[in-house]
Amino acid sequence: MKESYQGFVERASTELCEAVFGGESDLAGRARRLDGDVFEILKEVGLTAMSKIFARLSGKVEEEAKAEGLRVHSRTVITFNVIFGAVEVDSPYLWKQGRSMKPVKTLLGLTHQGRSEPLERALTDFGCEESFAQAARRFEEHYGWSVDKSTVRRVTEAVAREVERHLEGRLESARKLYDTPISERPGAEVLLVELDGCDIRMGEFYRDEEGEQALHRDVGWHEVRIGLATDLDGQEKGYVGRMGSYPEVVGQLFSLAACHGLSKETQVIGVADGAKGLREELAAQFPRLQFILDRPHLKSHFYEAAEALEYKGKEREQWVEKKIACIDAGEVEAVLDQLREEYSGKPHDRLRQLIGYVERFRDAIHYEDFKEQGFPIGSGEIESAHRFVPQKRLKIPGACWDPDNVNPMLALRVLRANEWWGDFWRNRRLKKAA
Repeated sequence: MKESYQGFVERASTELCEAVFGGESDLAGRARRLDGDVFEILKEVGLTAMSKIFARLSGKVEEEAKAEGLRVHSRTVITFNVIFGAVEVDSPYLWKQGRSMKPVKTLLGLTHQGRSEPLERALTDFGCEESFAQAARRFEEHYGWSVDKSTVRRVTEAVAREVERHLEGRLESARKLYDTPISERPGAEVLLVELDGCDIRMGEFYRDEEGEQALHRDVGWHEVRIGLATDLDGQEKGYVGRMGSYPEVVGQLFSLAACHGLSKETQVIGVADGAKGLREELAAQFPRLQFILDRPHLKSHFYEAAEALEYKGKEREQWVEKKIACIDAGEVEAVLDQLREEYSGKPHDRLRQLIGYVERFRDAIHYEDFKEQGFPIGSGEIESAHRFVPQKRLKIPGACWDPDNVNPMLALRVLRANEWWGDFWRNRRLKKAA
Protein backbone atom coordinates (compact mmCIF):
# COMPACT_ATOMS: atom_id res chain seq x y z
CA MET A 1 0.00 0.00 0.00
CA LYS A 2 1.24 3.47 -0.85
CA GLU A 3 2.51 5.56 2.06
CA SER A 4 0.24 8.40 0.96
CA TYR A 5 -2.74 6.37 2.17
CA GLN A 6 -1.36 5.82 5.67
CA GLY A 7 -2.76 9.07 7.04
CA PHE A 8 -6.22 8.27 5.68
CA VAL A 9 -6.08 4.75 7.10
CA GLU A 10 -5.29 6.13 10.53
CA ARG A 11 -8.08 8.70 10.40
CA ALA A 12 -10.65 6.27 8.98
CA SER A 13 -9.67 3.61 11.51
CA THR A 14 -10.12 6.02 14.39
CA GLU A 15 -13.50 7.15 13.08
CA LEU A 16 -14.66 3.56 12.57
CA CYS A 17 -13.52 2.65 16.06
CA GLU A 18 -15.54 5.52 17.50
CA ALA A 19 -18.58 4.49 15.44
CA VAL A 20 -18.37 0.91 16.71
CA PHE A 21 -18.09 2.03 20.33
CA GLY A 22 -20.94 4.47 19.88
CA GLY A 23 -23.31 2.17 18.05
CA GLU A 24 -22.76 -1.27 19.56
CA SER A 25 -23.46 -2.86 22.93
CA ASP A 26 -21.76 -5.71 24.80
CA LEU A 27 -18.51 -5.21 22.87
CA ALA A 28 -16.52 -7.13 25.46
CA GLY A 29 -18.75 -10.18 25.08
CA ARG A 30 -18.48 -10.05 21.30
CA ALA A 31 -14.77 -9.22 21.04
CA ARG A 32 -13.91 -12.40 19.13
CA ARG A 33 -16.67 -11.71 16.57
CA LEU A 34 -16.17 -7.99 16.04
CA ASP A 35 -13.77 -8.41 13.13
CA GLY A 36 -16.63 -9.97 11.16
CA ASP A 37 -18.77 -6.88 11.76
CA VAL A 38 -15.90 -4.57 10.80
CA PHE A 39 -15.27 -6.65 7.67
CA GLU A 40 -18.90 -6.22 6.57
CA ILE A 41 -18.64 -2.47 7.12
CA LEU A 42 -15.41 -2.26 5.13
CA LYS A 43 -16.99 -4.14 2.22
CA GLU A 44 -19.78 -1.56 2.12
CA VAL A 45 -17.20 1.21 2.31
CA GLY A 46 -15.28 -0.37 -0.55
CA LEU A 47 -18.35 -0.68 -2.77
CA THR A 48 -19.45 2.88 -2.07
CA ALA A 49 -15.92 4.20 -2.63
CA MET A 50 -15.61 2.41 -5.97
CA SER A 51 -18.94 3.90 -7.06
CA LYS A 52 -17.71 7.40 -6.26
CA ILE A 53 -14.27 6.80 -7.84
CA PHE A 54 -15.80 5.52 -11.07
CA ALA A 55 -18.23 8.46 -11.14
CA ARG A 56 -15.33 10.92 -10.91
CA LEU A 57 -13.28 9.03 -13.51
CA SER A 58 -16.26 8.94 -15.86
CA GLY A 59 -16.74 12.69 -15.47
CA LYS A 60 -13.03 13.31 -15.99
CA VAL A 61 -12.73 11.39 -19.27
CA GLU A 62 -15.98 12.96 -20.47
CA GLU A 63 -14.60 16.45 -19.88
CA GLU A 64 -11.37 15.52 -21.67
CA ALA A 65 -13.36 14.32 -24.68
CA LYS A 66 -15.41 17.53 -24.67
CA ALA A 67 -12.19 19.53 -24.66
CA GLU A 68 -11.37 17.87 -27.99
CA GLY A 69 -14.63 19.14 -29.50
CA LEU A 70 -16.83 16.08 -28.94
CA ARG A 71 -20.35 16.48 -27.56
CA VAL A 72 -22.47 14.05 -25.59
CA HIS A 73 -24.90 12.30 -27.92
CA SER A 74 -26.40 9.82 -25.45
CA ARG A 75 -25.81 8.19 -22.09
CA THR A 76 -26.15 4.68 -20.76
CA VAL A 77 -25.58 3.23 -17.33
CA ILE A 78 -23.39 0.13 -17.29
CA THR A 79 -22.82 -2.33 -14.48
CA PHE A 80 -19.20 -3.15 -13.75
CA ASN A 81 -18.29 -5.81 -11.19
CA VAL A 82 -15.52 -5.24 -8.65
CA ILE A 83 -14.36 -7.37 -5.75
CA PHE A 84 -16.94 -5.67 -3.47
CA GLY A 85 -19.93 -6.18 -5.78
CA ALA A 86 -21.67 -4.55 -8.76
CA VAL A 87 -21.16 -0.82 -9.43
CA GLU A 88 -23.29 1.29 -11.76
CA VAL A 89 -21.26 3.67 -13.95
CA ASP A 90 -22.45 6.47 -16.21
CA SER A 91 -21.07 5.78 -19.72
CA PRO A 92 -21.57 8.67 -22.19
CA TYR A 93 -21.36 8.34 -25.95
CA LEU A 94 -19.72 11.44 -27.48
CA TRP A 95 -19.68 12.44 -31.12
CA LYS A 96 -18.57 15.05 -33.59
CA GLN A 97 -18.40 14.93 -37.37
CA GLY A 98 -16.22 11.98 -38.38
CA ARG A 99 -15.40 10.87 -34.86
CA SER A 100 -17.11 9.16 -31.94
CA MET A 101 -15.99 7.88 -28.55
CA LYS A 102 -17.08 5.90 -25.50
CA PRO A 103 -14.34 7.04 -23.11
CA VAL A 104 -15.47 4.89 -20.18
CA LYS A 105 -14.95 1.84 -22.35
CA THR A 106 -11.93 2.88 -24.40
CA LEU A 107 -9.99 4.85 -21.80
CA LEU A 108 -11.05 3.26 -18.50
CA GLY A 109 -11.63 -0.27 -19.81
CA LEU A 110 -15.01 -0.53 -18.07
CA THR A 111 -17.62 -2.54 -19.98
CA HIS A 112 -21.13 -3.64 -19.14
CA GLN A 113 -20.96 -6.76 -16.96
CA GLY A 114 -17.18 -6.55 -17.08
CA ARG A 115 -15.03 -7.59 -14.13
CA SER A 116 -12.04 -6.08 -12.36
CA GLU A 117 -8.74 -7.95 -12.18
CA PRO A 118 -8.97 -8.60 -8.40
CA LEU A 119 -12.41 -10.12 -8.98
CA GLU A 120 -11.14 -12.30 -11.84
CA ARG A 121 -8.25 -13.42 -9.67
CA ALA A 122 -10.57 -14.40 -6.80
CA LEU A 123 -12.96 -16.30 -9.08
CA THR A 124 -10.06 -18.11 -10.75
CA ASP A 125 -8.55 -18.90 -7.37
CA PHE A 126 -11.72 -20.73 -6.34
CA GLY A 127 -12.48 -22.12 -9.80
CA CYS A 128 -9.14 -23.85 -10.20
CA GLU A 129 -9.54 -25.69 -6.90
CA GLU A 130 -13.15 -26.89 -6.81
CA SER A 131 -16.18 -27.46 -9.02
CA PHE A 132 -17.51 -24.23 -10.50
CA ALA A 133 -20.74 -24.58 -8.49
CA GLN A 134 -18.83 -25.04 -5.23
CA ALA A 135 -16.46 -22.21 -6.21
CA ALA A 136 -19.46 -19.87 -6.61
CA ARG A 137 -20.72 -20.85 -3.16
CA ARG A 138 -17.32 -20.31 -1.55
CA PHE A 139 -16.93 -16.94 -3.26
CA GLU A 140 -20.27 -15.79 -1.85
CA GLU A 141 -19.31 -17.00 1.61
CA HIS A 142 -16.02 -15.10 1.60
CA TYR A 143 -16.96 -11.96 -0.32
CA GLY A 144 -20.61 -11.54 0.61
CA TRP A 145 -22.26 -11.35 -2.82
CA SER A 146 -23.23 -13.99 -5.33
CA VAL A 147 -22.01 -14.94 -8.78
CA ASP A 148 -23.42 -17.85 -10.76
CA LYS A 149 -21.36 -20.92 -11.55
CA SER A 150 -21.35 -20.15 -15.29
CA THR A 151 -19.55 -16.86 -14.56
CA VAL A 152 -16.95 -18.68 -12.48
CA ARG A 153 -16.50 -21.18 -15.31
CA ARG A 154 -16.15 -18.54 -18.03
CA VAL A 155 -13.65 -16.49 -16.03
CA THR A 156 -11.60 -19.49 -14.91
CA GLU A 157 -11.43 -21.02 -18.39
CA ALA A 158 -10.52 -17.69 -20.00
CA VAL A 159 -7.74 -17.07 -17.48
CA ALA A 160 -6.60 -20.68 -17.87
CA ARG A 161 -6.03 -20.09 -21.59
CA GLU A 162 -3.92 -17.05 -20.71
CA VAL A 163 -1.99 -19.15 -18.19
CA GLU A 164 -1.32 -21.81 -20.81
CA ARG A 165 0.26 -19.20 -23.10
CA HIS A 166 2.16 -17.72 -20.14
CA LEU A 167 3.63 -21.10 -19.21
CA GLU A 168 4.58 -21.84 -22.81
CA GLY A 169 6.47 -18.54 -22.94
CA ARG A 170 8.11 -19.10 -19.58
CA LEU A 171 9.28 -22.60 -20.51
CA GLU A 172 10.50 -21.42 -23.91
CA SER A 173 12.62 -18.77 -22.19
CA ALA A 174 13.88 -21.34 -19.68
CA ARG A 175 14.95 -23.67 -22.47
CA LYS A 176 17.38 -21.03 -23.67
CA LEU A 177 19.16 -21.24 -20.32
CA TYR A 178 20.49 -24.64 -21.31
CA ASP A 179 22.91 -23.02 -23.75
CA THR A 180 23.98 -20.36 -21.25
CA PRO A 181 27.42 -21.14 -19.77
CA ILE A 182 27.33 -22.42 -16.20
CA SER A 183 29.69 -19.60 -15.26
CA GLU A 184 26.78 -17.24 -15.93
CA ARG A 185 24.00 -19.14 -14.16
CA PRO A 186 23.39 -21.72 -11.41
CA GLY A 187 24.00 -25.30 -12.51
CA ALA A 188 23.09 -28.69 -11.07
CA GLU A 189 25.36 -31.71 -10.87
CA VAL A 190 22.46 -34.16 -10.64
CA LEU A 191 18.76 -33.73 -11.42
CA LEU A 192 15.87 -36.13 -11.01
CA VAL A 193 13.08 -36.21 -13.60
CA GLU A 194 9.95 -38.34 -13.44
CA LEU A 195 6.98 -38.63 -15.79
CA ASP A 196 3.74 -40.56 -15.50
CA GLY A 197 0.18 -40.46 -16.78
CA CYS A 198 -3.31 -40.57 -15.31
CA ASP A 199 -6.74 -40.71 -16.92
CA ILE A 200 -9.26 -37.84 -17.00
CA ARG A 201 -12.89 -38.22 -18.09
CA MET A 202 -13.82 -36.21 -21.18
CA GLY A 203 -16.93 -35.50 -23.20
CA GLU A 204 -18.57 -33.43 -25.91
CA PHE A 205 -20.66 -30.44 -24.79
CA TYR A 206 -23.33 -28.07 -26.11
CA ARG A 207 -25.06 -24.92 -24.83
CA ASP A 208 -28.57 -25.39 -23.45
CA GLU A 209 -31.39 -22.84 -23.80
CA GLU A 210 -30.02 -20.82 -20.89
CA GLY A 211 -26.52 -20.77 -22.35
CA GLU A 212 -25.19 -23.24 -19.81
CA GLN A 213 -22.64 -25.85 -20.82
CA ALA A 214 -24.25 -29.31 -20.88
CA LEU A 215 -22.82 -32.74 -21.62
CA HIS A 216 -23.80 -34.14 -25.01
CA ARG A 217 -21.73 -37.30 -25.09
CA ASP A 218 -19.29 -38.99 -22.75
CA VAL A 219 -16.25 -39.89 -24.87
CA GLY A 220 -14.43 -41.83 -22.14
CA TRP A 221 -11.13 -41.48 -20.32
CA HIS A 222 -8.00 -39.98 -21.84
CA GLU A 223 -4.47 -39.78 -20.46
CA VAL A 224 -2.83 -36.61 -19.25
CA ARG A 225 0.87 -36.69 -18.45
CA ILE A 226 2.61 -35.05 -15.51
CA GLY A 227 6.34 -34.45 -15.27
CA LEU A 228 8.54 -33.58 -12.30
CA ALA A 229 12.03 -32.06 -12.14
CA THR A 230 13.87 -31.71 -8.83
CA ASP A 231 17.16 -32.14 -7.03
CA LEU A 232 17.82 -35.45 -5.31
CA ASP A 233 16.83 -33.99 -1.93
CA GLY A 234 13.45 -32.98 -3.32
CA GLN A 235 13.80 -29.42 -2.04
CA GLU A 236 13.28 -27.57 -5.32
CA LYS A 237 10.42 -29.19 -7.20
CA GLY A 238 8.73 -28.14 -10.41
CA TYR A 239 5.97 -29.70 -12.50
CA VAL A 240 4.67 -29.74 -16.05
CA GLY A 241 1.41 -31.23 -17.25
CA ARG A 242 -0.18 -31.80 -20.61
CA MET A 243 -2.52 -33.99 -22.59
CA GLY A 244 -0.07 -34.61 -25.41
CA SER A 245 2.56 -36.85 -26.90
CA TYR A 246 5.76 -37.87 -25.14
CA PRO A 247 7.85 -35.50 -27.30
CA GLU A 248 5.63 -32.57 -26.23
CA VAL A 249 5.59 -33.37 -22.52
CA VAL A 250 9.27 -34.37 -22.32
CA GLY A 251 10.10 -31.13 -24.18
CA GLN A 252 8.31 -29.17 -21.45
CA LEU A 253 10.10 -31.25 -18.82
CA PHE A 254 13.46 -30.44 -20.40
CA SER A 255 12.66 -26.71 -20.23
CA LEU A 256 11.57 -27.06 -16.61
CA ALA A 257 14.81 -28.88 -15.79
CA ALA A 258 16.73 -25.97 -17.34
CA CYS A 259 15.03 -23.75 -14.73
CA HIS A 260 16.56 -26.04 -12.10
CA GLY A 261 20.10 -25.88 -13.47
CA LEU A 262 20.17 -28.48 -16.25
CA SER A 263 23.33 -28.21 -18.34
CA LYS A 264 25.40 -30.42 -20.65
CA GLU A 265 27.34 -31.57 -17.55
CA THR A 266 24.28 -32.50 -15.47
CA GLN A 267 23.70 -36.16 -14.62
CA VAL A 268 19.99 -36.74 -15.20
CA ILE A 269 18.24 -39.55 -13.34
CA GLY A 270 14.98 -40.48 -15.04
CA VAL A 271 12.55 -42.69 -13.10
CA ALA A 272 9.42 -43.91 -14.84
CA ASP A 273 7.46 -46.99 -15.80
CA GLY A 274 8.05 -49.01 -18.94
CA ALA A 275 5.44 -47.34 -21.14
CA LYS A 276 6.27 -47.75 -24.80
CA GLY A 277 8.33 -44.84 -26.07
CA LEU A 278 8.77 -43.07 -22.72
CA ARG A 279 12.32 -44.14 -21.95
CA GLU A 280 13.34 -43.55 -25.57
CA GLU A 281 11.98 -40.00 -25.56
CA LEU A 282 13.66 -39.15 -22.27
CA ALA A 283 16.97 -40.43 -23.64
CA ALA A 284 16.48 -38.48 -26.88
CA GLN A 285 16.00 -35.15 -25.14
CA PHE A 286 18.11 -35.45 -21.96
CA PRO A 287 21.89 -35.83 -22.33
CA ARG A 288 23.61 -38.03 -19.76
CA LEU A 289 20.41 -39.84 -18.78
CA GLN A 290 20.44 -42.79 -16.43
CA PHE A 291 17.00 -44.34 -16.74
CA ILE A 292 15.66 -46.30 -13.77
CA LEU A 293 12.62 -48.52 -14.25
CA ASP A 294 10.12 -47.99 -11.47
CA ARG A 295 10.55 -51.02 -9.22
CA PRO A 296 6.85 -51.45 -8.28
CA HIS A 297 5.98 -51.56 -12.00
CA LEU A 298 8.58 -54.22 -12.61
CA LYS A 299 7.24 -56.22 -9.68
CA SER A 300 3.69 -55.96 -11.00
CA HIS A 301 4.84 -57.45 -14.32
CA PHE A 302 6.26 -60.45 -12.44
CA TYR A 303 2.99 -60.90 -10.55
CA GLU A 304 1.00 -60.76 -13.78
CA ALA A 305 3.26 -63.40 -15.30
CA ALA A 306 2.98 -65.59 -12.19
CA GLU A 307 -0.80 -65.35 -12.36
CA ALA A 308 -0.78 -66.26 -16.06
CA LEU A 309 1.43 -69.27 -15.22
CA GLU A 310 -1.23 -70.27 -12.66
CA TYR A 311 0.97 -70.01 -9.58
CA LYS A 312 -1.25 -69.73 -6.52
CA GLY A 313 -0.98 -68.18 -3.09
CA LYS A 314 2.34 -68.66 -1.32
CA GLU A 315 3.90 -70.33 -4.38
CA ARG A 316 3.20 -67.23 -6.48
CA GLU A 317 4.56 -64.95 -3.74
CA GLN A 318 7.78 -66.96 -3.48
CA TRP A 319 8.24 -67.11 -7.27
CA VAL A 320 8.02 -63.33 -7.56
CA GLU A 321 9.97 -62.38 -4.43
CA LYS A 322 12.86 -64.71 -5.22
CA LYS A 323 13.38 -63.18 -8.65
CA ILE A 324 12.95 -59.61 -7.46
CA ALA A 325 15.49 -60.24 -4.68
CA CYS A 326 18.00 -61.47 -7.29
CA ILE A 327 17.37 -58.38 -9.41
CA ASP A 328 17.80 -56.14 -6.36
CA ALA A 329 21.19 -57.80 -5.78
CA GLY A 330 22.27 -57.05 -9.34
CA GLU A 331 21.83 -60.61 -10.65
CA VAL A 332 19.73 -59.56 -13.64
CA GLU A 333 21.35 -61.99 -16.08
CA ALA A 334 20.79 -64.88 -13.67
CA VAL A 335 17.08 -64.04 -13.51
CA LEU A 336 16.91 -63.90 -17.30
CA ASP A 337 18.54 -67.33 -17.49
CA GLN A 338 15.96 -68.70 -15.03
CA LEU A 339 13.08 -67.23 -17.02
CA ARG A 340 14.42 -68.57 -20.31
CA GLU A 341 14.82 -72.02 -18.76
CA GLU A 342 11.24 -71.95 -17.49
CA TYR A 343 10.02 -70.83 -20.89
CA SER A 344 11.84 -73.67 -22.66
CA GLY A 345 10.13 -76.20 -20.40
CA LYS A 346 6.76 -74.46 -20.33
CA PRO A 347 6.30 -72.02 -23.23
CA HIS A 348 3.81 -69.30 -22.40
CA ASP A 349 3.17 -66.01 -24.19
CA ARG A 350 3.05 -63.97 -20.96
CA LEU A 351 6.37 -65.41 -19.83
CA ARG A 352 7.89 -64.58 -23.21
CA GLN A 353 6.68 -60.99 -22.82
CA LEU A 354 8.22 -60.78 -19.34
CA ILE A 355 11.58 -62.00 -20.68
CA GLY A 356 11.47 -59.32 -23.37
CA TYR A 357 10.53 -56.68 -20.78
CA VAL A 358 13.45 -57.55 -18.49
CA GLU A 359 15.87 -57.70 -21.44
CA ARG A 360 14.73 -54.25 -22.58
CA PHE A 361 15.38 -52.71 -19.17
CA ARG A 362 18.31 -54.86 -18.02
CA ASP A 363 20.48 -51.75 -17.50
CA ALA A 364 17.73 -49.90 -15.64
CA ILE A 365 16.95 -52.34 -12.81
CA HIS A 366 20.19 -52.60 -10.80
CA TYR A 367 18.36 -51.33 -7.77
CA GLU A 368 20.95 -51.95 -5.04
CA ASP A 369 23.56 -50.09 -7.08
CA PHE A 370 21.16 -47.19 -7.66
CA LYS A 371 20.29 -47.01 -3.96
CA GLU A 372 23.97 -46.90 -3.00
CA GLN A 373 24.36 -43.87 -5.26
CA GLY A 374 21.42 -42.17 -3.55
CA PHE A 375 19.05 -42.53 -6.53
CA PRO A 376 15.35 -43.33 -6.07
CA ILE A 377 14.12 -46.66 -7.45
CA GLY A 378 10.43 -45.79 -7.56
CA SER A 379 8.35 -43.08 -9.18
CA GLY A 380 6.18 -42.53 -6.13
CA GLU A 381 6.94 -38.80 -6.17
CA ILE A 382 5.23 -38.21 -9.51
CA GLU A 383 2.42 -40.63 -8.71
CA SER A 384 1.73 -38.57 -5.59
CA ALA A 385 1.79 -35.43 -7.74
CA HIS A 386 -1.18 -36.78 -9.71
CA ARG A 387 -3.34 -36.33 -6.65
CA PHE A 388 -2.61 -32.64 -6.08
CA VAL A 389 -1.85 -31.39 -9.61
CA PRO A 390 -4.44 -32.78 -12.07
CA GLN A 391 -6.73 -35.02 -10.02
CA LYS A 392 -7.60 -32.59 -7.22
CA ARG A 393 -9.50 -30.48 -9.75
CA LEU A 394 -9.94 -32.44 -12.97
CA LYS A 395 -10.94 -35.73 -11.38
CA ILE A 396 -13.45 -34.64 -8.75
CA PRO A 397 -16.64 -36.79 -8.60
CA GLY A 398 -18.82 -36.27 -11.64
CA ALA A 399 -16.31 -34.11 -13.51
CA CYS A 400 -16.20 -34.42 -17.30
CA TRP A 401 -14.07 -32.11 -19.44
CA ASP A 402 -14.16 -30.70 -22.92
CA PRO A 403 -10.80 -31.78 -24.41
CA ASP A 404 -10.11 -28.16 -25.44
CA ASN A 405 -10.18 -27.08 -21.78
CA VAL A 406 -7.97 -29.83 -20.35
CA ASN A 407 -4.54 -28.35 -21.12
CA PRO A 408 -5.50 -24.82 -19.99
CA MET A 409 -6.85 -26.18 -16.70
CA LEU A 410 -3.73 -28.31 -16.31
CA ALA A 411 -1.70 -25.14 -16.84
CA LEU A 412 -3.60 -23.49 -13.97
CA ARG A 413 -2.89 -26.43 -11.71
CA VAL A 414 0.81 -26.42 -12.69
CA LEU A 415 0.99 -22.67 -12.07
CA ARG A 416 -0.30 -23.22 -8.54
CA ALA A 417 1.93 -26.27 -7.88
CA ASN A 418 5.07 -24.41 -9.05
CA GLU A 419 4.24 -21.38 -6.89
CA TRP A 420 4.21 -19.16 -9.99
CA TRP A 421 0.71 -17.85 -9.21
CA GLY A 422 1.81 -14.40 -8.06
CA ASP A 423 4.24 -14.02 -10.97
CA PHE A 424 1.47 -14.65 -13.48
CA TRP A 425 -0.86 -12.01 -12.03
CA ARG A 426 1.95 -9.44 -11.79
CA ASN A 427 2.90 -10.05 -15.42
CA ARG A 428 -0.74 -9.90 -16.48
CA ARG A 429 -1.19 -6.55 -14.76
CA LEU A 430 1.95 -5.13 -16.35
CA LYS A 431 0.88 -6.26 -19.81
CA LYS A 432 -2.56 -4.70 -19.46
CA ALA A 433 -1.03 -1.49 -18.15
CA ALA A 434 1.32 -1.36 -21.13
